[in-house]
Amino acid sequence: MKILLIDILRTSLEEVWPSAEHSLGLMYLSSSLKSQFKDATDVKIFTLISKPGQSVNDKKKLLEQLNNIKPQVVGIRCLSIGQDAFHETVRTIKDWDSKCIVIAGGPYPTDDTDGCLNSGYLDCAVIGEGEITFNEFIGRLIENKDWKNIQGIAFRNNGSVIKTPPRLFIDNIDMLPIPDYSVIDLEQFSNQFLTFTSKISKPHANIMTTRGCPYRCAYCHNILGKKFRVRSPENVLAEIRYIHDNFGITDFQIIDDIFNLDMDRAKRICDLIIQSKMELTFSFPNAIRGDRMDKELTDKMREAGTKFMSIAVETGSPRLQKLIKKNLDLDKVFKTIEYVAEVGIITRGFFMLGFPTETEEELDQTIEYAKSSSLLGATFFTVVYFPGTELYKLAQSLGYFQHGSYSVSRDYVNVGEGPYNYSLETLTEKKKKAIREFAFTRSRLEEALRLLPDYFTQREIDGFFMAYVVSSRASLEEIEDEKVKNILRRYFVIADKFSKKSEFYV
Repeated sequence: MKILLIDILRTSLEEVWPSAEHSLGLMYLSSSLKSQFKDATDVKIFTLISKPGQSVNDKKKLLEQLNNIKPQVVGIRCLSIGQDAFHETVRTIKDWDSKCIVIAGGPYPTDDTDGCLNSGYLDCAVIGEGEITFNEFIGRLIENKDWKNIQGIAFRNNGSVIKTPPRLFIDNIDMLPIPDYSVIDLEQFSNQFLTFTSKISKPHANIMTTRGCPYRCAYCHNILGKKFRVRSPENVLAEIRYIHDNFGITDFQIIDDIFNLDMDRAKRICDLIIQSKMELTFSFPNAIRGDRMDKELTDKMREAGTKFMSIAVETGSPRLQKLIKKNLDLDKVFKTIEYVAEVGIITRGFFMLGFPTETEEELDQTIEYAKSSSLLGATFFTVVYFPGTELYKLAQSLGYFQHGSYSVSRDYVNVGEGPYNYSLETLTEKKKKAIREFAFTRSRLEEALRLLPDYFTQREIDGFFMAYVVSSRASLEEIEDEKVKNILRRYFVIADKFSKKSEFYV
């Protein structure tokens, strides 16, 4: 059976260097199918990088894949932000061959199952974790059996959405085979797209060492559940060694939701990597909870090869930490950032502006937290309210988005109306102020020039500075510090020359 797996990566902006990654989830599906069905399945993976207003080009690229592969089944992974491209993709597949079975999974089908099935073209949606469910689905097709009683799926029947009983999550994730690297081109995204860590030039591998997160952050998806499930340290090392020995990869991104919940296990993984004597580098673009760190773990991560770490703070307001159920110990996180920076790991903080009921004073609290920290970089997102999340329901309870007027295509970068207690103009100005006051300081720029070359190429470093210059909307004349001016002068010249001030983000 010929199976085409499509990852829809929807970019909301025309960035100079858009972000794109190999789809680890689809690679897991491929390896699971091959483990069970051997040569009975022929799997290919296609990444559709979709941009706003490019539906004709998207359709052309998709039809090329369909005509070359001639799949009998197409599986689609999609984030909520890509839903318009998703529906266009499903429609194109069915127009190409109405008998082709189309099944979808990932955040969008899980969080908004009814919306995913709304067009009537999609045959089936997988809710939650996909490996066992998709294998069972393909097995039923191979045996020509009915699939509509499989657990963990949804489909339309006589105009209604039918959801079967939920699928239990996989407790022993060590049982999963190593993701299928034979179906991807490791060089495909090199020198073309940013990685999660904002690198661009080097092939790398993404690894998940855990699944699920016990915290209840109101803005988060629930695709992998709230039960924390771990791979053994030995299993993690086996995957790293396999990728290193077979593909020559030395650069790894750990993309767990929360790598360090079990700190002893995290330390054991570091110990095994150190003992392996492999010369590796690691980045943690989103896997670290800042109040679940100690100096010992930080030291071990550094010795194992960690160069880069993102820490998601979201808000500097203790009240909002409780409201969004993140419940970070902000003081402890602050000290974690200080020590991580002290040992020479490049740090990036994530912050969100525009939470429900947020006051201007709380907005300032977040900005001040970022500015006073030892973070080398910071990204100031604006809140996006995805249907299916508690945050969306909270916004609705406050009178927003009552009639389906909210569009998830609104990105994390551009500001928009929301249930916060200040004006849209205030949010716009405060975000620009946050970027300027965080990034354009002599000490932070000098530290960036010292640390960034240890992990990033000059091209990537240029992107680091350009993002701040463009998204700040500042002019060079507004900067009073002459040394800061000299460091950033050429980036301002380039920004003015290309005038793409709405198409960067930071």
